Amino acid sequence: MEKSVLRKEMKLLRKSMDKNDRTAKDKKIFENLIKLDSFKSSSWFYVYVSYGTEADTKNLIEYLFELKKEREIHVAVPKVLGDEMDFFEINLFSELEKGCMGILEPSTGNKVKPENAFMVLPGLAFDEEHKRLGYGGGFYDKYLSKYGAERFMKVAVCYDFQMQKKGVIASDSNDIKVDMIVTDKAYY
Repeated sequence: MEKSVLRKEMKLLRKSMDKNDRTAKDKKIFENLIKLDSFKSSSWFYVYVSYGTEADTKNLIEYLFELKKEREIHVAVPKVLGDEMDFFEINLFSELEKGCMGILEPSTGNKVKPENAFMVLPGLAFDEEHKRLGYGGGFYDKYLSKYGAERFMKVAVCYDFQMQKKGVIASDSNDIKVDMIVTDKAYY
C-alpha cells in the first residue's frame, strides 16, 4: 500500500474512535508499557507529547514525574528545530508550549543526548517487522541516525488497529525500525 494512502486511512480510523473507547485503549497501552522490564530499569525516558488522535503519552509523562520521587528519572521530550529534532529534559508540563504544528514542545530546558534511553515513538502505522510509518518528516529517523539508534530502546505505542501485516510498510535505507510495539491488545 502506498504510504500516503495508509497515512490517510490511519488518520481517519483514529479520528473516528469513540472518546470512551479511546480512553480505555490509552489506559491499556499505558498499563502494558509500564510492565516492560526495559521500562522499569530505565532512568532516561524520551517521550513524544501526544497530539490530536495519537495514543496518549501525557499520562505516561505525569507518571514519570511521579516516579522521580522514588528514583532517579529524567524525562526528555522532542522539539523541532528546522528540519531536525532534538530532545530537551523537562520536569513539569508547564515547561511546554505550542511549537511546530501546534504540538507541545519544551520552551526551556537542557538539550540532552544520554546513552541507554527508553524512547517512546509515535507513528501512524507499524508492521510485524517493526517498520514504522511516521508523518513524513523523518524527524525520528534523522535523530536516531545522528546519535546512534543502538543507544535507545525504541518502543512505539499505538492502537492495535494501526498494526499492519508483515511487509505492508515500505521502507528504505534511512528508515529505522523500532525494537518493540506496544498496543492496547498486544506486544509486537
